[in-house]
Amino acid sequence: MPDTDMIFIAGPTASGKSHLGLALAARLNGAIINADSMQVYADMPIITAAPNQAEMASAPHHLFAHIDPSKPYSQAEWLDDARQAVATIRTDGQIPILVGGTGFYFKAALEGIVPMPDIPPDIKAQTRAMMRAHDNAGLHAKLADVDPELANRLETGDTQRILRGLEIWLSSQIPLSQWQKGSPQGQIDGKPFTIYLKPPRDALYDRINCRFSRMFAAGAIAEVVALAARQLDERLPAMKAVGVRPILDMLRNEIDKETAITLAQRDSRRYAKRQYTWFDHQYHADMTISQFPDDEQGDQVINLILSNFQKEFD
Repeated sequence: MPDTDMIFIAGPTASGKSHLGLALAARLNGAIINADSMQVYADMPIITAAPNQAEMASAPHHLFAHIDPSKPYSQAEWLDDARQAVATIRTDGQIPILVGGTGFYFKAALEGIVPMPDIPPDIKAQTRAMMRAHDNAGLHAKLADVDPELANRLETGDTQRILRGLEIWLSSQIPLSQWQKGSPQGQIDGKPFTIYLKPPRDALYDRINCRFSRMFAAGAIAEVVALAARQLDERLPAMKAVGVRPILDMLRNEIDKETAITLAQRDSRRYAKRQYTWFDHQYHADMTISQFPDDEQGDQVINLILSNFQKEFD
């Protein structure tokens, strides 16, 4: 196996990751693996800015829209699925290209995670019932009873991690905070060529603002209407996708459409800011690209990446 045999493309939302991934897939006989924690959910392609049908058809895509929005999806589940996708892609003689903006997915891919016990279906059903029966403060208090160390680290509204802590306790009678002190393992085999897309913030924020206006025009509202009709708990991870909450508030006539767009744009800019911070400090890229890969110099960027990757690959 060559030293470098796959590509990881990370960066904030709207930075051009999907465009770059598709361009490299076309040039390298590559296949795309999703590393975005919201694009794993079905029935939400517009609000999550997932690749469109034409993009999906232009190269193999894995781990997109394969989870129902009613179900949480853990980092461990994603890592298992990503490893399987990598194996399939390599069997097909293609280059795996991991694309996304979820830092803890990249951390798991690069470093592995601490092994945790499997969660039986009845325990998952039990924690979902607890979520329906209690508000955020009540769930946090239940976690504090069995794992005060973890509860101390989590905000009251961090429902997904609170439920994970309760699942681990109910399954093993050992606090998640104790499991976390083990050694990570299970990272994706091979050596990735890591890329960080880091365009100027002001320009990225402009793109975010324009993108949300297009999303609302292209059907994002209809997607959220369909989610609302299912009466899903708004604390589920899928319901926390950027833009969902303002549209729900608009549907309840609590705000108007223009305010919903403004709030969605603001929330996306705040999310991008957090992504910049995480990748700046936690993701040690082989190459940082300080521009958009689809601008007028995009071909030069792609050629530069290809020359460096192929040099490593050879």
